[in-house]
Amino acid sequence: MAPQASATGAIRHVMSGVNPQGCQVFSFKHPSPIELQHDFLWRNTRNLPERGRIGIFNRSYYEEVLVVRVYEELLKAEAVEHAPGGEKSIWHDRYHSITDLEKHLHRNGTYKPAYDRGVNP
Repeated sequence: MAPQASATGAIRHVMSGVNPQGCQVFSFKHPSPIELQHDFLWRNTRNLPERGRIGIFNRSYYEEVLVVRVYEELLKAEAVEHAPGGEKSIWHDRYHSITDLEKHLHRNGTYKPAYDRGVNP
């Protein structure tokens, strides 16, 4: 089974008991040229649901510190200029940006449970 198909199936299963009228589903694929012109958190944050709704994302911004770190060509496509601290600083900065975003969301009433389906070879 393709990884994307299994993620979609897992989302359907987990959310099967929830009223779909209160949910917004966002399915991300490879970043578009417009998305690549923005910072790595942009496409997730622009799709955050309003208060009182549930947002379901099939991809996480954590991929930007995992997958992008392994596949260097993805970072090159983002046209990120290396910070003064070099490549190591990019990952450090991204981890801090994610932490800062999650703290901001929490302070403003957003609960962000994470569902990790794992990675199978």
